[in-house]
Amino acid sequence: MRLFRVSVLLALAVPGLGQDAPQPPPLPSYFVIAPKAQLKPNYTFEAFGETEFMIPHADSTIQRGKHWAAGLTVSGVPDGVEPDDVWVRQIKPSLVNAGWTFLPEERGQAKIGRYQKDGHNTWLMLWAFANDDMRLDLVEVGPCPVSVKIPKPAEKPETVSADSGNFPFLPPIPGSTPTGSRHDDEPMIVNVDLDKDHQEDQVAGTGSTTKSYSAPPFESPILFVTVYSDALTRAGWKVVHVSHSADAVVVAHYAAGARNIWAYLHGGGGDYTITVADEGNLAAQLNRDCHVAVYGIQFDFNKSTIRDNSEPVLQNVLGILNAQPDLKLEIQGHTDNVGNDDYNQKLSESRATSVVIWLTSKGIAQGRLTARGYGMKQPIADNGSDEGRARNRRVELKKQGCTAR
Repeated sequence: MRLFRVSVLLALAVPGLGQDAPQPPPLPSYFVIAPKAQLKPNYTFEAFGETEFMIPHADSTIQRGKHWAAGLTVSGVPDGVEPDDVWVRQIKPSLVNAGWTFLPEERGQAKIGRYQKDGHNTWLMLWAFANDDMRLDLVEVGPCPVSVKIPKPAEKPETVSADSGNFPFLPPIPGSTPTGSRHDDEPMIVNVDLDKDHQEDQVAGTGSTTKSYSAPPFESPILFVTVYSDALTRAGWKVVHVSHSADAVVVAHYAAGARNIWAYLHGGGGDYTITVADEGNLAAQLNRDCHVAVYGIQFDFNKSTIRDNSEPVLQNVLGILNAQPDLKLEIQGHTDNVGNDDYNQKLSESRATSVVIWLTSKGIAQGRLTARGYGMKQPIADNGSDEGRARNRRVELKKQGCTAR
């Protein structure tokens, strides 16, 4: 079973250390260091990164843009000279002469500088740990240089190959290299916020498809989440969660018309994946099996109030009923095993009734629908795990008078 935690980003390793990897660009020419100072090899670069600048006696400031992380060493320093004195006497003067300004400094603390000339807005943070161990972060502030154009999902599900190709509505970052594609029949589960105090694992789809890619050079976690969260929002998705700590994660939900799609984008170590769960063709499953579990109908915590993001799935069910005028359905409510029998029985009944009320309010005749709650009596997964309980919390459609083929 695939479990995708919404509270979980893409830690993309910065290329440049491998034999055939592209080398990072040099630090800006206006970063001028003293003759006795040398830049250590194997510094890193991110096309769009961020650094939190520790400004003394003030709130921390995060700056984003081109990001270099490097080390300096200073040669010819007599024994006993403190690193802070080396900074003041040898490194800082060259930078000041080049146009840098620095905040008031305290010994042993980070040195914070800024360059504002010729259209540049660049921040520097340097730690002087030892003469041969001076570490710096430099951010040339600017917008994210990469973008992805994401088309809106079509009204009807697109054809998606489980073996190759990209998602029609969720392409990779330009310059990425495909590395694989697969389908998983196990449910895709996400952890969603029900309110400010409650989260719940919910099944986003009964199966999922994953596309894998190798990232372009000099990617970074913040670039990944910025590119996809911006593009998904422009295409009508709701971005549920982003993170750019140890891993990069973007979780998004598309709910429009009859489409109900969840996407989980994640990466690490220079690779990333895009996993999509699409509710698919409920009518075909219903006609084939006489019943189908519908997970996109979601309720408030411990209530029968239908949540707004359930609209696309309910519209899908409504479309099935309108397309088959003779179809009669039993709307079933099912719960997990949290709580006692009586409580779960009543909750399942009230949730099934809420779905019937919604459908009849859209013009479906009352005689075509029956609401019935089964509480926790008919589990389809192990209630001993969060994932199992998420699968058991469901609404099912049962086609009355139907025998599965």
